[in-house]
Amino acid sequence: MDIPTLLASMDFTRSRLLAILSTIEKSGQDLQKVFAWRPGPGRAHMGWQFMHCAATLDRYVNVNVLGGKPKDESLVAGYAGGTTPSDQNIPTLETIKQKLESSYAQYRAFVESRTPKDLATMFGPEGRQRLLGDTIVLLAWHEAHHQGQIHLTWNLYKAAHGIA
Repeated sequence: MDIPTLLASMDFTRSRLLAILSTIEKSGQDLQKVFAWRPGPGRAHMGWQFMHCAATLDRYVNVNVLGGKPKDESLVAGYAGGTTPSDQNIPTLETIKQKLESSYAQYRAFVESRTPKDLATMFGPEGRQRLLGDTIVLLAWHEAHHQGQIHLTWNLYKAAHGIA
């Protein structure tokens, strides 16, 4: 496992996440309605899915790895794992773009600054420890997973609203 390969994987998954956001933005639909739409009761809306990607990067690096506080406490409180998607907390396109950009820039800089020795370092709470390199791979997978959920939810939204 090496830093350039990890960065390439991260950049690829982020490009796919931004591509689906761009597709939605260019759709001509009311974006607040799109971002708030749920595919079923209790399911996360697309706005939450996008913001969850940003919140996860902030929490993993700043809390789980570095042992500090989130850089954006309200982002993590509203959208990190374990939160419940709120119908009153629907982000705007501008907010989604800004949060995705800022959290990814911080995360990417963190990964770029690591060494091969760092990647082989274990961290995390007792019983849930893993190598930093494995966590970086997991976070790329996590973002791809949520990009897929957004893509599916977007397709369901279009079908439910008669959009070709």
